Amino acid sequence: MFRPTVPTTPVNTRASWLFLIGLALLLSLPGQCQEPTFSQKLYGNWYTYPLGNPNTDSVRHQFRHDPANDRDEIVVTRQCLAESRVVTAKAVSPIEVSEDQIRILKTAYDVQPTQGTSTCEAAINAAVFSYSFSEDGHLVLTNPGGNPDYLELAREAEGTAAAVPQRLYGTWLLPPFEGKAMQVQVRWVFYTTAERQDRLRQITVCHKGNDSLVSHVDSDISISGESIKILQSATHQEVAGAFSCEASVTATTWRYTLAPGGMTVTMSAGGTKPITLTREPQAGLN
Repeated sequence: MFRPTVPTTPVNTRASWLFLIGLALLLSLPGQCQEPTFSQKLYGNWYTYPLGNPNTDSVRHQFRHDPANDRDEIVVTRQCLAESRVVTAKAVSPIEVSEDQIRILKTAYDVQPTQGTSTCEAAINAAVFSYSFSEDGHLVLTNPGGNPDYLELAREAEGTAAAVPQRLYGTWLLPPFEGKAMQVQVRWVFYTTAERQDRLRQITVCHKGNDSLVSHVDSDISISGESIKILQSATHQEVAGAFSCEASVTATTWRYTLAPGGMTVTMSAGGTKPITLTREPQAGLN
């Protein structure tokens, strides 16, 4: 009787092992068949948007990966001016990042002495933030009922021409003048109008005995990365009998250097002696 037979091919054991080893190596390569790393799009340094708030301008948020502990972290730093030096407080906490949430795993706090009894503080509170990205690439964090409950961050790389004026927005104190009969304190306030025109308001406060007068003027300005151009001269004088107080700005160009942390700015114009202005927190246009 005829019996059909099926041809067989001897198995090459060595070739099979080589194939399996190659497949294992391929699967172990970075980026192959692994879960997406959501935290990578957060990595980098971020500042609080918009600039111009003295309470947050010196704060930076950094998202990074710590290879030593194989974990993602958030780092919050605050720079504070202490006489002629800058003090930095830094708090670090591990985080877990999903597609739409950042879980801060523990509370962290750092306090650094500045001068006298003053301190520089940085803090992170354990919390869960929902996050998203705005159309202009800003990182928006929300945590209803938390502190903070809303935070908008922009990448440090964005602190270019568009952000330059905002770094100066706010109130700055000039060195006070004290004469025999009168004391004078001048403030410069950099701000922008609804029409996006940058402006300078000079506020002059004069004290003579028990009397005080306040005078102010405004001028349009143009701000670049290294200079402030005052576009119009302006003068105003308040008078009470023989007592007068004058505010005055002259059309000119000031060169400026903003200190790290943004708490002081040094300015000079036309070869004059440089002056240092100190940022005044929680001040306004009055």
